[in-house]
Amino acid sequence: MTSGIIKRIRPEMWAAVIIITLFYLCEFRFFFLLPLPDKIFAGSTNKMMLAMFSFGFFILFLLKNKKLGLGYFGWPIIFAFLSVAVSTVLSKFEFGFSITQVLWGIIPYLILLLYFPGRKYLADKDTMECFIVIGEILAILMSAIFILQYILYTGSESTFLKLPGMISDVSIRHPEWGLRVRNVFDGLFRVFGLIIADRIIVKRFRGCWLDIISYFAIVLAVLMIDQSRAYLVTLMFSSIAILIYRSIKKVTVAKLLIGTGAIAVGVVAIIVKMSSIFVSIAEKAGSWMARVNAASHYIDVGLDHFFFGIGMADHESNREVANYVRGISGIYYPDDVGLIGLFALLGITGLIVYVVIMVRVIKCFLYAKQDQALLFGLVISMIMSSIITTYFDRTRLLALVLTAIVCDINRCQRWKENELDNTN
Repeated sequence: MTSGIIKRIRPEMWAAVIIITLFYLCEFRFFFLLPLPDKIFAGSTNKMMLAMFSFGFFILFLLKNKKLGLGYFGWPIIFAFLSVAVSTVLSKFEFGFSITQVLWGIIPYLILLLYFPGRKYLADKDTMECFIVIGEILAILMSAIFILQYILYTGSESTFLKLPGMISDVSIRHPEWGLRVRNVFDGLFRVFGLIIADRIIVKRFRGCWLDIISYFAIVLAVLMIDQSRAYLVTLMFSSIAILIYRSIKKVTVAKLLIGTGAIAVGVVAIIVKMSSIFVSIAEKAGSWMARVNAASHYIDVGLDHFFFGIGMADHESNREVANYVRGISGIYYPDDVGLIGLFALLGITGLIVYVVIMVRVIKCFLYAKQDQALLFGLVISMIMSSIITTYFDRTRLLALVLTAIVCDINRCQRWKENELDNTN
């Protein structure tokens, strides 16, 4: 399969292949094998390297094309960046953040610039195929490296990966429980996993070994390394939604058997993961109750900063601000309560922009000419994610960008080819 892709790469496409590979290497931080400056690149939520790549790629795109082409999501994405910038700059005057802290809160959102060149170049089927295949190969490698680290982990001294400030406190206190690193497999894989799932379903599980291996590698990495119940449930539900949507149009015995088996596996995985949530509800303990109380807290915070919120600066760098944002007990996180947390961070302005983007994603699904099943999965994923974790969080910005690109490409297929150059 990969050899066939290589043969299809036209001479003028090798520049795109290099850029795509560099994109993944920046997103994966060179698989966390290389030591990078802690002050700039530390932490699993840090996207500074990818932001720098995004800005540079965007400038090269402008110089080459001399025409931006806003597309269907261009203005909402611009307003999304402006809402982050304005709210974070205003937080400097209210909370006393330094210029550096303000910039460090805004720069990661330069990732949103990837939408503009992405919608243009990935509209080419061969380029999109290269993007997916290269992503699958590197995702398998990334997942394998982290799973190997998980197997070998016996404490902080046993890490061969460069993970400054990224290992969960539980893993440090109880190394016998295994390694947990949050947010590494979120964001890109939240949407990329659905793209792979759709490819597998379209091919009826035949001749797509690379797709199958990469999908299960991502699922295993989420299960073992990220250990996010909400992410796993969202991924499984959205994948099942794609399967059901495609099966409805033409049901065969083979599809019925495969679909039944896939749904059964998905339901079992969901039940196993959801059971711990139900237990925490019954005991009035754990992350569920923390989220319930956090929602009430962040509604109050949002009402106090109604228009622009408290911004995206590093709240932990100021003890007084951290106590205000994290609550009296210090266990609340705005990223854990979805749209309510977004309301607290960016105010009603950011919330409106996010809802506009979500509505446009839904409209693209309703009017899609091709890949409507994939867009249905993307809609399900975005709606489910927004209950607990929105795509405006730094670690999930790529999910927003990739969703917008896929939706825009499918929308443009309903009109003329030059629709991608349309700025409306």
